[in-house]
Amino acid sequence: MKKSRRRFLTAVAAGTAAAVVAPAARLARAATAARRAAKRSERRAAPAARPVTSAALAAEIARQKASLAQTLKTLRDVPLENGAEPAFQFRPLRPDGGR
Repeated sequence: MKKSRRRFLTAVAAGTAAAVVAPAARLARAATAARRAAKRSERRAAPAARPVTSAALAAEIARQKASLAQTLKTLRDVPLENGAEPAFQFRPLRPDGGR
């Protein structure tokens, strides 16, 4: 695996994206669980249960996508000349602890 600053920045961006999307994923799981519970109760009870509205979930996902897009744009717009020195020294270790 090639060790490079570009790969490191890609990993940082992916980690940031995961951290931003995690709350929305929890909301999506909760909404899915609620829909499943509603379907189960629908089968048991005669009156139809109203499905969970997802307007709040859709709004949150849209907000987080916009935030992620802005963050990635900021990272990509940083001028990085060929041969530019890194701001710090990055020495990744092998999975076996560097031995």
